[in-house]
Amino acid sequence: MPRIPTVELDRASGEVRAIYAEFHLLMKFPAAPNFIKSQGHNASVAQGTWDLVRNVLISGNISRYEKEMLFVAISHERKCRYCEAAHIACCRMLGANEKLIHSLVYDIEGMRDHKLRDFLLFGLRCSRNPQSLTEEDFATLRKHGFDDADIVETIAMSGLAVYANIMADAIGMDADDMFDQVSAGAAGG
Repeated sequence: MPRIPTVELDRASGEVRAIYAEFHLLMKFPAAPNFIKSQGHNASVAQGTWDLVRNVLISGNISRYEKEMLFVAISHERKCRYCEAAHIACCRMLGANEKLIHSLVYDIEGMRDHKLRDFLLFGLRCSRNPQSLTEEDFATLRKHGFDDADIVETIAMSGLAVYANIMADAIGMDADDMFDQVSAGAAGG
């Protein structure tokens, strides 16, 4: 049971409704998810969260698909069930198959795509303990063609995932039913 109830569309202020509408449109979900609706009590927080999602997850040099994978890996490791379910649904919606999703959760080290593997491992290390990053970690990403802009984006994505995990876990959000619908639609379509 969530500790903070969601603010449904019919009770949201005009400013919050606009945030919900953009979130729904750009994230390509059937509706705004509980994640943003639980923040609808405070338009400033909802806007700040949406700005992060829009500018770090959706935009940038690195594909949303790859960043969604990083979100899943970080959320699984941090045991954020809400974010893991949400971003597995996003991965499926963007074309990830079950083998890839299994790798994100259980076997990143065994991934055959070394560029993706090293991106994910860097992001995980950053989310765990950014002080532990070494010059070798940065050199590994550069070897795969990541430039400084890409590396900064990876660090920001790790920070966004941790922020979202904290918000979801502190509020005690339940996974949205639409995550199953999105996943089923992706599998069937």
